[in-house]
Amino acid sequence: MVGFVVMLLIGVVHLVKGVRSSGSDRRFLARAVRVPGVVVDVSWDFVPTASGVQLGMPIFQYHTREGRPMRATDPVGANPPRFRPGTPVAVLYDPKAPHVAKLEANLGTGKGLNMLSAIGGTAAAIAGLIGLVVMLSE
Repeated sequence: MVGFVVMLLIGVVHLVKGVRSSGSDRRFLARAVRVPGVVVDVSWDFVPTASGVQLGMPIFQYHTREGRPMRATDPVGANPPRFRPGTPVAVLYDPKAPHVAKLEANLGTGKGLNMLSAIGGTAAAIAGLIGLVVMLSE
């Protein structure tokens, strides 16, 4: 019974996480402003996996439409790095919070994971709920 409760809770958490992430991305895109930028460096982030992968996150500079210089690190990395210093890029930033910016080229990479999290969460929650109902009805 504990296993079904855990499965139900994990499923709900993943479902909520996937839906929230998708909604957050849509809200960002709805208000984002597109400006040119340039990659200036790569920040290496360690991803705690069995193989200990390091991902190169592009650090980029851009100017807001008002001319204010900004610098940000994209949340999507790769190994080998997808962007090298000096690469021109299209930047999307939030005009209400200009320090919040993403590279336009990396925007679609999280959609599949968000959808997978929501679908997997739904399946786990349903399986946990069915298991609980069957156990309690016996």
